[in-house]
Amino acid sequence: MLEWDEMTEQVTKIAPDKEKAKALLQIIALREKNIALMNTGEFATLIVEDYYDIMKELITAIMSVDGWKTVSHEMLIGYLARFYKEFSQAELYAIDQLRKTRNDISYRGAKIKPDYLTRNGELILKIIGKLKQTVERKIK
Repeated sequence: MLEWDEMTEQVTKIAPDKEKAKALLQIIALREKNIALMNTGEFATLIVEDYYDIMKELITAIMSVDGWKTVSHEMLIGYLARFYKEFSQAELYAIDQLRKTRNDISYRGAKIKPDYLTRNGELILKIIGKLKQTVERKIK
């Protein structure tokens, strides 16, 4: 995870955009429906990818409402760490580990065993719930 740096060229100040955040919540709802239809044994790899995408989109929504955007997935997590202290170091670490796992899937063709979801699913869902609450609070 990179430390947040608003001076880097990886981030841009934008006009706050609640509509983008709302649109991202709709996409997230579709991803969650898709996950619910998948067999965790056979589709563990795809579910892990979707969980990461959900977290990424939720943090993107938070940043959008705050008036920021970034092309860096690491900077997304750095932003959360800097401005949202309600997320513990353990939660931030879990998000970053999920980012790395997703990169292994996307760039190295890694397959994820179903027990990954057994071990990490509860924490992943807890973080997603917390991120959703943050977005929903900010768009009201």
